[in-house]
Order: sequence, then structure tokens, then C-alpha cells
Amino acid sequence: MPGHKLFFALRPDEETAERIARVVTAEHEVHGLQAKLRPSRIFHITLHYFGHFDGEPDADLVALASDAASEVHRPAFELSFDGFTSWGDERAAKHPFVLTGGRGLESVRQLRDALVARLVAHGIAAPEREYEPHLTLRYDKRPAPVWPVELPGWTAREFVLVKSPQGLTRHDVIARWPLQA
Repeated sequence: MPGHKLFFALRPDEETAERIARVVTAEHEVHGLQAKLRPSRIFHITLHYFGHFDGEPDADLVALASDAASEVHRPAFELSFDGFTSWGDERAAKHPFVLTGGRGLESVRQLRDALVARLVAHGIAAPEREYEPHLTLRYDKRPAPVWPVELPGWTAREFVLVKSPQGLTRHDVIARWPLQA
């Protein structure tokens, strides 16, 4: 059995994910880059990452995380992106190339903070460092240039708990929590 990653995330609907992929591909071409994107079906913004598990994620952790998530009450919100950037220094083996959002992701930060507060209240450790919301598009051996872009995202109407079997490029949604309109 392969290992799994476990995380909370915001996910675009299929049409939005495909629109983002089309815009990103066009932007890559304008800048003379190949757009070897991750499949749009797994585009997401991570809210909290629990880590990698050798087998299935721990059932007690999933139950605690689900209880905590059910206590998060936030309104639905619009999110957007304002730039492309590449993370990692020159020595890194792979560089994530991501969409960032500045003010367009402020509501994502607020949701993340509310979720982490509930997780901590349920005895789950807070992240070791603050996590900057982003949408990973691809990985590359070299860093890519950084440039601005105005890219509408989507209306976040729910957040989900995802397990991702290692090496299968698949995200299985365990549970969903609505964001009120």
C-alpha cells in the first residue's frame, strides 16, 4: 500500500481549474517557457498540511481534524491571484512554480488561521512555520522568472480534507465543510 499525504485545502471546480491552466499555459508561452503543468484536476490551495503517512492516515487524527473543521464558520469568499513566482534557492533539487495572491488571498489566510485555531484547540499541533497560500502549477529543476498577472480565482464555497496516495497524482476527498454564503 502506498503512503498518503493528508491536508485541508480549497479546490477550484473543474471549469475554473481548466481556465487557470489555459491562462497559465498562455503566460508561459509569452515568456518563452514550457508549461509542463500538474494536472488541473489536482489544483488546490493548501490550508493545513498534516504530513506523509506510510499507509492510511491515522484514523484518530482524521476524526480530530474533522471535529475541528466542523467548528469553523466562515463566509464564502472570492479569491484571486496576482503573480507567478518560483520558490527554492539555486541548490534546490526542484522548484515549485506557483500562483500567489497578496490581497487576493487574504480571506484564504483568515480561513487558514481560523482552522488552525480550532485544530490547536483539539490538541493538534500548529504548523512549525506560517504557510503562505499559493497554488502550485508545476515543479522544475531550475527557478523560473517571476512576473505579475491578474488572474481571477474562484468563489470558495467549501474546504475539504484530502488524502493523496503517494505517486498516483490523485486527491481523494475525505470530507467537506461549507463556507456560508
